[in-house]
Amino acid sequence: MKPLFAWIALAGLTLAGVLVYRARSHEAGEGTLIDGLDDEGRPIHLRVDWMLPDPKDPEGQDHLYGVSIETDGGWRPYCGRDIEGRSAAIPVAGSFDPARGTFADAGPETFTFACTGGAVGKCLRFGYRPWRTYDGGSLEPLHSACVRLIRADYCGNGHGHTVNGTRIDLYDRVGIQQPEPDSGFTEDFEAGWDPHGATYLRIPRWNDDVAAIVAECPEKLAGRAALDGGLEPDEVVRRFPETLMIDHRMHNSGDRLVHQ
Repeated sequence: MKPLFAWIALAGLTLAGVLVYRARSHEAGEGTLIDGLDDEGRPIHLRVDWMLPDPKDPEGQDHLYGVSIETDGGWRPYCGRDIEGRSAAIPVAGSFDPARGTFADAGPETFTFACTGGAVGKCLRFGYRPWRTYDGGSLEPLHSACVRLIRADYCGNGHGHTVNGTRIDLYDRVGIQQPEPDSGFTEDFEAGWDPHGATYLRIPRWNDDVAAIVAECPEKLAGRAALDGGLEPDEVVRRFPETLMIDHRMHNSGDRLVHQ
């Protein structure tokens, strides 16, 4: 079943790779033109160039959209290229709030376009689709935790500490994503995560200064950071049972960190 769109007013750019729209129901397809307004009231014009089922959706229900935006120099892709070399977006009902790390129900006519190269889109394609369930439980908390993890949003305030393309190994407590065995890279345990940010910080992704991150949100990370010594992932899960996800930063002897 195809997602539905019609006249769309752009409600705002809330996060790199995420675009929020308000739409009335009308089937969209290749060549559909979308008129809207940006968050300052300026006209914006989008075009749907293609649609295809997302090959990473085992249920075959989700679609990828190729979306272009009109500029003075002509049409250009709205999204940057993802790891597969494709410029694509996934439409999701609701409005994504980066500070809360969740999709807010802003009415039945509100959609978010999440680029597959951005944190929200990556987490959708990792299998954390917030509108679905897994083993009887909602996947929304795992999606929120994943977005915090991907963006290295330790404090849970929408402020990321990473660079797009940084290679990490992530996994969750329910088994949707598993640890990557024998990756060929050295892995350093980075942090545990829940929908509100880091439940425990062992080492930051792009430097070794744990204290600097703690200073950004001492009320959150007090007693939850490796200022002296440090916990291992299993210990983090036992001590902080709200932890839903774990990640490791990955590097080798020739590079500080490896980029995808």
